[in-house]
Amino acid sequence: MPRALVLYSGSLASTVAVKLLATGRNWKIDLLYLRTPFLNAVELVKARAQRLFPGFGFNSCGLKREYNVYWHRVVEQGVPFPCGACRSLLLFKAARIMRRKRYDLLVTGEIVGRGGLGAKDLVRLEKMVGLQGRVFRPLSAALLPPVRRDDDLRSVPKLALCGDAEEELRGLARELGIPPPEWDKLGSCPLEDEGFAARVFTLLRRGPVNLNTVWLMQFPHTFAAEDFVMVVARSPQECRELQSFFLPDDVRLYIQVPHSPLGLVRFREELSSAEIRGMLELCARIIAALGGYAPREEVKVAYRLELSNELDYLYVRPLEREYLERLRLPRLNSEVRLVYLD
Repeated sequence: MPRALVLYSGSLASTVAVKLLATGRNWKIDLLYLRTPFLNAVELVKARAQRLFPGFGFNSCGLKREYNVYWHRVVEQGVPFPCGACRSLLLFKAARIMRRKRYDLLVTGEIVGRGGLGAKDLVRLEKMVGLQGRVFRPLSAALLPPVRRDDDLRSVPKLALCGDAEEELRGLARELGIPPPEWDKLGSCPLEDEGFAARVFTLLRRGPVNLNTVWLMQFPHTFAAEDFVMVVARSPQECRELQSFFLPDDVRLYIQVPHSPLGLVRFREELSSAEIRGMLELCARIIAALGGYAPREEVKVAYRLELSNELDYLYVRPLEREYLERLRLPRLNSEVRLVYLD
C-alpha cells in the first residue's frame, strides 16, 4: 500500500486536499504539522485533525534550526519572499522525514498563484529539496506536471484552482462534507504584515539571521546599516519587553534620566574596535534624537556591553531627522505578534 505524508496546517486548503486524497483507493495517510516561529497552533490543528480524520496518523515537529541555519541561503537563491522561503523550509523538513520513514508521496494544499508562487516556482521548490515529481498538490494538480505515483492517483480529483480561490474552496468544502466551523483560520502569519516582512528580508539579504534578531523586528523603532541592527524601546512596556532580548555581545545604550529610550545594538561580528566606536556614536545620536532633545543640544549617552557592568559615555548631538529616517527599517502596518518556539 503506498504511503502519503500530508503537510497539514489545519487551513481550509489543506483540509480539502486531505479529503480529496482520501477519495483515492489504498492510500495510507499520515498528517504532519510543522511548527514555525510564525505559526504554532499545534493543539488546535491536532484537535481539528482528530475531528475530521480520526483514522489518520498525526505528528508535529518544529523548524527552529532550519530558520536559524538555512533561511538566508534560500533568500540568496532568489526564492520569492516570504511565502516561497518559508515553503522551501517546510519541504526541506518534509523531505528528510519522507526519506527516513520511506513515504512514497508528499501532499500539500498549495494552490498555484498563492503567496506569489506560480507553477514554475512550485516545481522549483520541490527540485531544491530533492522531491521532484514526488509532491502532489491536488488543488492545482491540473496546472502542474504529473507526479511519479500518478497511476495510484487515478481516482483522486485533480483540480485547477489558481490564486485566492476562497469561494471555490468553500464550495468544495460543502461538497466534501466539511462543516463550516472547520473553515476558520487557526492563526495568522506575522509575515502578512508587509512592513515586518520587508524588515526581515532586509536582514536576510545581508547574511544569516538568528531568530532572536527576527523577533526584534516586532518592535516599532528599528534601524539598520551594513554593520549593525538597532532597536529602540520608547515606552515603559517596550523597555520591559526588550530586556529579554539582549545577548552577551549586544550593547545597551540609554540616557541617565527617567523614561529614557533604551537601545539594543547588535554589531556585525568582524568589526574592529575603531569601527564599533564609530557606529556607537551613530547609535547614541539615534537615542538622543528619539529622546526628544534639541538638534544642537549635547547629550550624554551611557553605554555598556551586556556581559559587562562597566559603563562608558558618549557626548553626542541628536541625529538629523533625514538621516534617522534613512536608517529606519520599514514601518509596521499592524501590531506584530510572534510565536516563540522552545
